[in-house]
Amino acid sequence: MSGAPTYKAAVAAGDWESVEAALTAAAPSAADDVLNQLSLIQYQHQDFRACEQTLERLVALTPGAPLAVYQRLAKVKGAAGRPDEARATMARGVGAHPDSTDFIAAYADMLPTDDAVRELEKHLESIRLDPVRAAYTLVRLSTYRAPGRRAARGLPAHGASWPDTYQWPDGDALAEIKDALNNEIVAGSRRASAWADLACVAIAEGNWNRAEECFARLRHGPKRTPADFHAFGERFHAQLDAMSDADITSGLAPVEHLVTPAFQSDVSIFIGSDPVYFARFTLPFIRHVESAAFPLDVHAHILDGTQESWVEIIRALGGLKSVRVTLTAEASGAARQAGNYARLYYHAVRYVRAYGELKRANRPLWVLDADVRLQRDPRALLGSIARYDLAVNTRPADFSPNLKMTAACVGLAPTPRGLEFARRVAAYITHWKNKDAWGWGIDQVALFSSYAHMSAVNRQPSTLFLDDTAVNWRTGDNGVIKLIPGMDKYSAGSAA
Repeated sequence: MSGAPTYKAAVAAGDWESVEAALTAAAPSAADDVLNQLSLIQYQHQDFRACEQTLERLVALTPGAPLAVYQRLAKVKGAAGRPDEARATMARGVGAHPDSTDFIAAYADMLPTDDAVRELEKHLESIRLDPVRAAYTLVRLSTYRAPGRRAARGLPAHGASWPDTYQWPDGDALAEIKDALNNEIVAGSRRASAWADLACVAIAEGNWNRAEECFARLRHGPKRTPADFHAFGERFHAQLDAMSDADITSGLAPVEHLVTPAFQSDVSIFIGSDPVYFARFTLPFIRHVESAAFPLDVHAHILDGTQESWVEIIRALGGLKSVRVTLTAEASGAARQAGNYARLYYHAVRYVRAYGELKRANRPLWVLDADVRLQRDPRALLGSIARYDLAVNTRPADFSPNLKMTAACVGLAPTPRGLEFARRVAAYITHWKNKDAWGWGIDQVALFSSYAHMSAVNRQPSTLFLDDTAVNWRTGDNGVIKLIPGMDKYSAGSAA
């Protein structure tokens, strides 16, 4: 076709008609395959309006389209501020796949809790004789019931103690869930998450070695799973005990101290990010603190980049009067690695660096995500760590250990047990990094597993369990620190 743009040029220009024609001509694919590929390209390039139009064509052509297609269409409708249409889209998918447990579970995820419970209870009655689907549905049903169970007992969404964190709010369901999962395994199911769910049951019972046995069943399989970096057993933690501080930082680039002002308070905020996230989130956070005239100490650690990019960061931090910023950096080279290595490195290794700084400076610090929002004066909250070894926000109604403790806001004190905890978390991350078996969320698994072990051996840190006056990870404007979920961070910004 003379004068037609190249495929790459058409994608770059958002000329989707030409892209569709190129995809059609490239291989003898069916029309639904072409539309699916086109929607993925449009989604990747964030042309959500065009993506929605393509997906509507796809489901009109193929009502029996797979779950991922309906979920993508619901997601772009939700992102456009049309949640009712998003739910209606998933309802269409359920109508096309009325016996699909996956579709019904995905639809339940978009419903109010009571409606989700009713939908799953109705489905459970129809599939009780199927051991795989029954076990899966029972787990999903219990996760929806858990918040309501806490509320009925007058308990808040956040954990108030260690037992309150790891024990399951819908405890009456655990025996039935365990029986269903064991029946599924006896029936020969190969669903990997059955063993992971059994591990979660063991965690709810405080049986850490049993949890380790279940996760170990899934390691070194043909596919990577979160179980690859979930570990709770005594033998595993003995390996962490044997690691020296030099072992923990082995293979990491050296830390360069670029700006080191004198401290003006008794505690620091520690934020780790790459140069891109620094510009997008950390710098606006610091400028917000500066505009509020809060005399805080902030330690920004840059987890990647070049000397030139660090000079630009130093220049951007010039002229601050209220905030004193310590700036350190490392030339990790993570951005040059393939896949999602950089993303994993930045979110996990910041805890290795936080331990190093806690030990070096011998002063309390609060590890914050770069993209949190500061909603009010944090000085009272920051100072509260002086009476504890550790401050954490926990989520008892989440079933999986990678969600039980949030890594977005953690206070660490340089006390013997505070240092021991921070060191164990850092060692946990390094252990799995060195085995190339880490994954997203390892920071939160490290926090939870380290706390579980220290509690089991009667070395539990003195802990401030943060409530919603401190940390807000839901809706509303309460709390000092606001955690911004998912894509919302790009529209909400990082400063109140």
